[in-house]
Amino acid sequence: MRICPDSKDLINIIEKSDPCSADYLESFMRTGRHQIVLSFMTVVEISGPLIHKEARTNVIRLLNLIESMPHAFIHSSSIPRLELKGALKAFSNGREYHKINPYLDRFDEIVDFYAQPPTKIYLNYPLSEIVWDLYCFGALEGPDRYAEKLRQLFALDRGLPEKPNLKENFIRTIQRNLSLHKLQAPSQGIEAFASWVYKNPTRCPSERLGYEAYHKIVKNVTVVPKDSDMEDLLHLGCLPYVELMTVGRRFHAYILEAARSLGIYYETRTARTVRDILQRR
Repeated sequence: MRICPDSKDLINIIEKSDPCSADYLESFMRTGRHQIVLSFMTVVEISGPLIHKEARTNVIRLLNLIESMPHAFIHSSSIPRLELKGALKAFSNGREYHKINPYLDRFDEIVDFYAQPPTKIYLNYPLSEIVWDLYCFGALEGPDRYAEKLRQLFALDRGLPEKPNLKENFIRTIQRNLSLHKLQAPSQGIEAFASWVYKNPTRCPSERLGYEAYHKIVKNVTVVPKDSDMEDLLHLGCLPYVELMTVGRRFHAYILEAARSLGIYYETRTARTVRDILQRR
């Protein structure tokens, strides 16, 4: 089973033995034949103390411990492109959408947008060394800047005098994303394609779940999104491709609300804490 814990959960386990020790977690993963799912953002968040000098976390030790456990790397940044590419092929050929596989063998592969890093020639390139090299080149950036931009986008969308129809806006979103990922629109037209994707939420499931959750947050005008909400929104894109994921309390409600509106029930795939996951064994 692929389990995607929040970065804070992994840090608490390794540094504070909360809610269990690192040894216990490793035993749990190996005994159950589970894997810890690591995304680029999860690793960046864990490695944050390298940037914040006042922090006392030993990042290299932490990364080495995580890499010693059964794990899998998910190329989360490629999920929107791969989903759209797969959907385009299915729609053009008149067949049903097939689920993509966003997993890769090494962390340096998920760092590169197209999974073709120049470091691929290295036979052995440990996670901690990759992170240290990213730090040395100034490429180890946390979600802070992303969070601020996203907060501005929330404010703009909430300030619209007339809220867009979700389906009509989804068509515009798909058009923008096709252009962003340099994918050619199908001969049948963007509107027909986007409507086909929208009709079934299991087509491009990550794209659709993220879209619905975003608009659930926008609708709740009394809440100002926190940095942790932004991290959870990025984290959310992996949910359709894992068996279990830990999500913060506030964002957990948004996910379940969005999923229910789609007729997809992710209750069994989401947990509030690692403790909840350990109790499910």
